[in-house]
Amino acid sequence: MDSFEKDNFVSVLTASFGDGHNTAAKNIVTALNDLKIPNSGALDLLNTIHPSIMQCLTKGYRFITTRYPSIWKQLYRIADNISFGDESFDLMPTVTRGTAAYLQKTKPKTVISTYPLYGNLIERIFGSQPLPFKLITMVTDSKSINRAWLNKTSGNFLVLDQISADFFLENGIPEKRIHITGFPVSPLFENYSSNPMERKTPTQFKILYTPSAKTKHVKKTLKALHKIKKDSAYNISLTIVLGRHAQRLRSSVNTEADNETRIIEWTNNMPELLNKHHLVIGKAGGASVQEALASSCPMIIDSMIPGQEEGNAELIANYGAGLITTNPENLEVTIQNILKENGAKWLSMRKAAKKNGHVKTAHKVAKIATL
Repeated sequence: MDSFEKDNFVSVLTASFGDGHNTAAKNIVTALNDLKIPNSGALDLLNTIHPSIMQCLTKGYRFITTRYPSIWKQLYRIADNISFGDESFDLMPTVTRGTAAYLQKTKPKTVISTYPLYGNLIERIFGSQPLPFKLITMVTDSKSINRAWLNKTSGNFLVLDQISADFFLENGIPEKRIHITGFPVSPLFENYSSNPMERKTPTQFKILYTPSAKTKHVKKTLKALHKIKKDSAYNISLTIVLGRHAQRLRSSVNTEADNETRIIEWTNNMPELLNKHHLVIGKAGGASVQEALASSCPMIIDSMIPGQEEGNAELIANYGAGLITTNPENLEVTIQNILKENGAKWLSMRKAAKKNGHVKTAHKVAKIATL
């Protein structure tokens, strides 16, 4: 680390298509700052090069994935079969030139990418010649990994699990360049890792809901949750975090929620919220699933973006730490089953999440960047 002076820094590149890429980048930056390693901050280089176009594309991405997921599934499949690297036609020459200019100007010692396109851009810029920096691609999805993540550079790939590692092995990436690290959640999760595990279900059972599906789906989910609160033998409390969906969902949630429900429009403190709740309900985002595991908080997946998030849902379900219930009409039965027999299922899910959570990955990635 001693060689990382003011002119030798780590560049952390991300993009605003989905929360997982940005979350991973920001958490890695936090870890780099903790270790006093100079860095670029979480840089959306695509937005820097083409701000107006990227703003439109980002809004379009969120609109399609929320309102028309079947269309996104087809686009995702198309992207899975398109080559973006050195041997393909350059669909974005200004982005390629802008990336080359950035790398030439800043001369980073290490580049960490949390978005697949950057590896392909770097391949296009440098071809098969040795890179003048260390390239690390932090893959933020599990199992259903798009081939866009692949590139022919000499860089390293950091992945969430063995299934993800196998994908890169099967596509010709040498084993020595693949590292299973887990997802880089916020280093703040480390503060809660020593919390003791319950031996029984708590009398006051706290549910955290992070809605992101269609408004109609959210309304039905809230009706189901209020019925569960009313009928359950447990004292169930509900907290709702709207996040970037606040503008779209604010009115509906305020109408459907009862007076006891806590509504938070925006928070920078998900680690504390997750660690203070006993069950989280939300979308199968790469960051969301990994944060649930890191906080030992069992998760009910209520929605997912077809293609890219299906693997995340399967991951937490296969661990035994999550359940997939995309129909709000089935939510009541799902939670009843979790809590029956003195919460035996919930306790089992809690232990599975604890076993499979990674709280130190961000610092691990930061250290890998300096090797």
